[in-house]
Amino acid sequence: MSNLQVNKYQQEAIHTLEGPLLLLAGAGSGKTTVIIHRMVNLIKHGVDPKHILAVTFTNKAAKEMRERMAAILGKETAKYLTISTFHSFCVRILRRNIQVLGFSKNFSIATDNYRSGLMREIMTEKQMIGSGYDPSGWLYIIGLAKANLEGPEDLKKKQIGYAEEIAIAYRRYQERMKQMDMIDFDDMLTLTVKLLQENPNILEGYQKKYTYLTIDEYQDTNTAQLRLMVLLAGDQHNIAVVGDDDQSIYGWRGANIKNILDFESYFPGAKVIRLEQNYRSSNTILKAANALIGKNSARREKNLWSEQGEGEKIKLICCRTSTEEADFVAKYVRDICANKNWSDVAVLFRSNMQARLLEEKFRKARVPYILIGTDSFYQTKEVMDSLSFLQAVQNPENDLDFLRIVNTPTRGIGDTTIEHLRNYRDITKNNIQEIASSPVVLNELPPESAKSLTNFMKILTKYRRIFAEPGQLYRKVSEYYGELKYMESMGRMYKPRENALKRRDNVLEFLNTLQEFENHNPGNCTLQQYLDLFTLRDAMDKQEKGKDTQENAVTLMTIHASKGLEFKQVVIVGLEQGIFPHERALQEGNEEEERRLCYVAITRAKQQLILTYSQKRRLKGRVKIMIPSKFLNEIPDKYMELLKPENVFKPVEQNKIHDFLNMLKNDND
Repeated sequence: MSNLQVNKYQQEAIHTLEGPLLLLAGAGSGKTTVIIHRMVNLIKHGVDPKHILAVTFTNKAAKEMRERMAAILGKETAKYLTISTFHSFCVRILRRNIQVLGFSKNFSIATDNYRSGLMREIMTEKQMIGSGYDPSGWLYIIGLAKANLEGPEDLKKKQIGYAEEIAIAYRRYQERMKQMDMIDFDDMLTLTVKLLQENPNILEGYQKKYTYLTIDEYQDTNTAQLRLMVLLAGDQHNIAVVGDDDQSIYGWRGANIKNILDFESYFPGAKVIRLEQNYRSSNTILKAANALIGKNSARREKNLWSEQGEGEKIKLICCRTSTEEADFVAKYVRDICANKNWSDVAVLFRSNMQARLLEEKFRKARVPYILIGTDSFYQTKEVMDSLSFLQAVQNPENDLDFLRIVNTPTRGIGDTTIEHLRNYRDITKNNIQEIASSPVVLNELPPESAKSLTNFMKILTKYRRIFAEPGQLYRKVSEYYGELKYMESMGRMYKPRENALKRRDNVLEFLNTLQEFENHNPGNCTLQQYLDLFTLRDAMDKQEKGKDTQENAVTLMTIHASKGLEFKQVVIVGLEQGIFPHERALQEGNEEEERRLCYVAITRAKQQLILTYSQKRRLKGRVKIMIPSKFLNEIPDKYMELLKPENVFKPVEQNKIHDFLNMLKNDND
């Protein structure tokens, strides 16, 4: 321990071995080193490794922790430590004790597909059929209820649609799962809490076994995880939690920021240590981040600082359009990476839909990139489905695209019907759309399937005539998707809600490509011309990616996916009201979580940070005048320099940045 280079606050945490400890570890403050060496110190002070439990959120983090402990203590000693994810730890307890709850020790764990199938079966049994009765959506709501340790009766009192029906389905779901000796992912936590609360003898056994607890990423814990740790800590309260309330960005998953804000109320007498020295970023970047996050009210005070020097100012780039923004980012990254160290750079964005323009411009600039946190825009299921709808209406001989979307969204045309159509194709050698319009074939199908197939074919036939006339592609495709009820079905097709909304945004962005195509090709452009261009672009994308090993590439990623990572240069794009902070978050009163997300993004940067925003952006097929993000006004002028894309190395409007941003906002108002 004497050779370990740590600051005085890290050292204080490493030597605080008894009682409750809250370690507020700011971004880049070396928290993992502290966690590791505090556990090492416990063992050096005579604590049996068997009595130490460390819990984190991912298998990767747990594996890294085990490996580092083994490197210090040796494998023979380290193997007695319990280092695990929450869910793995709970399954271990349940395998030994779940029989007291009426399950067998050989219980099964339900897959997502099985859960969805069971919920559909229950809803059919209870005659919960029709609009609003959404199996996946209800399972998401039930999952959040479990994270909050809420049962069916609690759910019934919620101010949400179909609350009583969801509560009935919840109760029946739990009954059926127990009958089949199955649990789901959420049950791992809730049943473990129930087991320990209702069986003091079992709880006492685990309290004696695990006398020293460590929880990593504590800001991401939910109510069930908090309750589990309170039970295990018992009266001794030898619990150390490590986290940063300023990086709590998973509220939509059930994470409860109050767990870290109210830590002392759950563990009285807790010692609080702040790790504020950052080992990653320049002070200019950290001061900007401190100023921004200081606007949040639900937080614990802390100010990051660094010995890395002041560093260069943050570059704020004002772009005329979102296309110019993406073009600037690609060319700027290409220029600053003249040494070809592409992996030093990350481009971060709030929403998946923003990846599309970036991908296009990076390919054009021949800058290698990888996407993390989202699929390639062109390879997402919803974009491929969107394209298949157009291919099917354009080319009736195209069986593959027709079969892809004939039951998307679900319209009662099941596997049996599709197999029937395939069999007829094999016999007659006709295309499936022709077969699907045949009265002979339709008469052999179940009436509901035949009716749905007939209605679907009517829509295809109608729009085949409409698309035969050139021009107005954006309007026609929007109306086509409307008749197919494609957009309005996103909520039923994808869960959780956040996922459905992101996919809907991607379809809206796909529609934007149609509008852009029309703008760049004035005149009576046709659907076939657009499809040809799209297909060629996609084929070139695959060919270029096949040549690129991706070992040295710029990282394009969502901000959520960037947490825990660091890069020499970071570009954050789309800093506009409605984009970042996101419009939905503002509508739902989640501005503070959006600000925490921006804080996470800023603190990924080590040496250089570039922020970009656009004055105009195409949204839902229309060019919209954008207002600069309020987050930009929350960063003091002295940490930024305002630049234009064409003059990026010559600052303009020095020390008048906020005046300039407010002028833009007032002009737009």
